[in-house]
Amino acid sequence: MKPHLWLIRFIGLIVPRQLRADWRQEWEAELRYRELLLAEWDRLDRRNKLELLRRSLSAFWDALCLQPERLEDEMYQDLRFGIRMLLKSKGFTAVAALTLALGIGANTAVFTLINALLLRALPVANPHDLVVISARGQGTPSIISFPMYRDLRASQNVFTDILASAGENIVRLSIPGKTGTVEVDNVRTGLVTANYWNLLGVQPALGRFFTEDEDRIPNSSETAGSLAVLSYSFWERQFGRDPGVIGRTVLVDRSPCRVIGVAPRGFFGERVGSEPDLWAPIISFSPAGNLENRRGQWTSEMGRLKPGISREQAQTAMTHLFQQLVQAERAQVPPENPNRAPAIRDYVIQLDPGATGLGFGRLRQTFTQPLWIIMAIVAVALLIACANVANLLLARAMARQHEISVRLALGCGRFRLIRQLLTESLLLSAFGAVAGMLVAWLGSRVLLRMVDTGPVALRLDLSPDARVLLFTAIVMTVTGIGFGLAPAWRASGFDLASAMKERARGAGQRVRQYLGRTLVVVQVALSLLLLIGAGLLIRSLYNLRQIDLGFRPEQVLLFHLAHNPSNREPAALTRVAREVHERVRQIPGVESASVSWLMLFGGSDLYAPLNIHDYTPASDENVRARFNCVSTGYFETVGMTLLAGRGIEERDAENAPHAAVINEAMARRYFPGAHPVGKTMEIAAGPTRRPIEIVGVVRDAKYNNLRAETTPMFYISIQQLPRTLGTLEVRTREPIAALSGPIRNALLGVTKDVMIRRVVTLQSQVDQTLAGERLITTLCAFFGALALLLASSGLYGVLSYAVAQRTQEIGIRMALGATGRNVLWLVLRQSLTVVLAGIVTGIPLAWLSARMLGSYLYGLSPTDPAAITIATLLLILVALLACYLPARRATQIDPMVAIRHE
Repeated sequence: MKPHLWLIRFIGLIVPRQLRADWRQEWEAELRYRELLLAEWDRLDRRNKLELLRRSLSAFWDALCLQPERLEDEMYQDLRFGIRMLLKSKGFTAVAALTLALGIGANTAVFTLINALLLRALPVANPHDLVVISARGQGTPSIISFPMYRDLRASQNVFTDILASAGENIVRLSIPGKTGTVEVDNVRTGLVTANYWNLLGVQPALGRFFTEDEDRIPNSSETAGSLAVLSYSFWERQFGRDPGVIGRTVLVDRSPCRVIGVAPRGFFGERVGSEPDLWAPIISFSPAGNLENRRGQWTSEMGRLKPGISREQAQTAMTHLFQQLVQAERAQVPPENPNRAPAIRDYVIQLDPGATGLGFGRLRQTFTQPLWIIMAIVAVALLIACANVANLLLARAMARQHEISVRLALGCGRFRLIRQLLTESLLLSAFGAVAGMLVAWLGSRVLLRMVDTGPVALRLDLSPDARVLLFTAIVMTVTGIGFGLAPAWRASGFDLASAMKERARGAGQRVRQYLGRTLVVVQVALSLLLLIGAGLLIRSLYNLRQIDLGFRPEQVLLFHLAHNPSNREPAALTRVAREVHERVRQIPGVESASVSWLMLFGGSDLYAPLNIHDYTPASDENVRARFNCVSTGYFETVGMTLLAGRGIEERDAENAPHAAVINEAMARRYFPGAHPVGKTMEIAAGPTRRPIEIVGVVRDAKYNNLRAETTPMFYISIQQLPRTLGTLEVRTREPIAALSGPIRNALLGVTKDVMIRRVVTLQSQVDQTLAGERLITTLCAFFGALALLLASSGLYGVLSYAVAQRTQEIGIRMALGATGRNVLWLVLRQSLTVVLAGIVTGIPLAWLSARMLGSYLYGLSPTDPAAITIATLLLILVALLACYLPARRATQIDPMVAIRHE
């Protein structure tokens, strides 16, 4: 609306009525003048017609703006009367509001998590100008190294700037104080470039951010390596918001680091689900060799588009530039396998919207689709709740039939009455929404705990913002109108002549029963949809749990380690791995132990290009295999079975000939029909290419994904390819609490560079890979049970009402000789008709909807007969139980009393 019209409308609320009447007379005169012009409509040209139409609509709207008193008075009356009527029926109001609270609250809870994870914009300046930059080349997800980032930033002309981040680093923070040094483990450190803050448009809450000059020289004691910016929450939690923290020196993994600033409240970085405790320049914790390595230190990039540059234009320009840089890289550093390298044209830059930031790990990839499926599930549950409340309103309308008839007889218009009844429905929905906010608050946090299955705790802001509140308001309004419109229309359509007579109620009762049964059919159909979905998911989850893992997860603990060594020399890394292994396996209660790079079912992969002797690859074949570096005792600890040869042993030391154990898939793939033990291969990358002898074959095992086929994999001694420690595996019958302390002390006895990030059982680690499936299954089963309860209560209510209305008929039947069994079957047949109608409607609907779950089903199809049969039988059984009480009550009617019943 134009601003002057808002002003006129406001004036219309405060000026006296007489003055408004005078203004209205003027506008009415203007309208009559235009009516005279309308008589000459055919003689006017197009321009005058449009002008006349504009002036007429404007005058009409102005008149409406200055006539709010009648509408507002009526709405106020409707609101006051609706509140009084709902408070008069406290039991009905409580049941209806609670039912709606569950439905609205569940929808709001799921949407709150979706909003926090997928929709909420980053708390930065103009977030919609940001794009996420990734490079792809023939199946490679990302190939942007830190040197490539610097080249792209220096040569591009479509972004105001480009930032780079290297994810999070887990460190130990030592805070010197007057009473001693406080050590804080597992401090999250975000590694970013110096232009990070300026590009995002973030201002410090305290102090300052590091600058470009401080980001130039790696590992300088006076510049980048000694600077840190604290997050607001960490500053508040660890330093009590002490402004004196600026300038203080803390130790980050024993390296002095000067605090120069504090990020603003609510800023969590560019990765949704993660909030670093402090930020440091990317060069602070990166070895100088990695910063110059064009095949290492892969980074994540974000850019801010220049004004007037579209994302498509920027993508085309950046792809052209990237291909030029890749070609220049190849000229300087030729690839190891030039015949199998992707063509230059296969490398492209992908620009994705960056307003919602980057996902944390595989969080969005894992839970995006499950959350939208859950949103559909809770929407179905809300529809069932609405149908239930609509049935309650129909019954209430019949009880108020005499009141409504009197109001109609006194001249109340039908639409005026409908508006009054819809006001009551909207009030009910508002009560449900208010109670639903508490359900949403609890539910969103329960959902977050179910989603939070990774090695690092998620940090999501679940506080309701404008989008969540608007969503709740829309759901509340649509729900109130949805369940209230049909009862209001039916209640306002009574025939006055018959409704005023207390005995003439047959037609209204038949209509009410018809609508009530229709609503129950809808409830049964939707309940069956959820029950079949839950049955399919439960059977699929059972099938996944029956998969042969290839190892024995029972009694195995996994200690996820963070290892940031100050000395990265191979000999020092080898010594740490050997001593950690030796000390841990000597702890009482430890049956066996091992250390490795990668955790089983930890989500990480390492692949190596291979040259295998006596194997000739095809021209387009990429010979490679997944690998892991493990210590002695690895196969015994995790329960893998050796099929041939030996495992990794003490003799496979750093100076001994390199040895590897391969799995069955690798033996079948690269050594078909031959005995692989004794064969040799080499890793076709890295500074050294020493021959590796295959000394054993281990049984195939699942690694990261229960559904995936086993791929070629080999294991090499961690002493022969030293690197930071990632996982400590312990086979024991002791509980986690009994071993955590001794193992932590053992690690500290070797080095203070190793921290325990998380301790889990191997079985729970496997189960966490099914987090998406378990989340959908749990909620679908819960809401399926809730829907079954609502449907059965709706069926019970409809049948109880039907029995009450047919009391006289049942009495006459019994007086004429009908037995209790005949009456029981009469009532049950009526309920079975409704249930069967719902089943006939629900099965095709469930079959169509089950296709959404196709990617989550394992070992069965969406039309699995067992799941459909079990769900249908369960629904019929519960429906029969709900119908039994009204049917039983009908058999106990006294014919003499029933005949006189009105």
